[in-house]
Amino acid sequence: MILRLFRAGRRPEAGPRSVAALRTGASGTVVRIASTAPERVVKLSSLGVMPGAWVTLVQRHPAVVLQIAETTIAIDREVADDIIVEPGDAGPRP
Repeated sequence: MILRLFRAGRRPEAGPRSVAALRTGASGTVVRIASTAPERVVKLSSLGVMPGAWVTLVQRHPAVVLQIAETTIAIDREVADDIIVEPGDAGPRP
């Protein structure tokens, strides 16, 4: 499919997206937490998931598994959909 997009002169979709929308093994920088539930934002923050954090999607099923620095966490898909990242492969930002 990607090859078709390039042949048609279009680039694959870029820009911020849910961490669950990344391909397995892809990484990105958290740009925001889209949840309106303050307790969810606090819980994610305590796990290291906050704007500026570098995350890697390890797996999607049966739970979404993320690697943040030296920490690996498993979260529900609903929670993962609230974590908005800017994809990139350059590694953690200073």
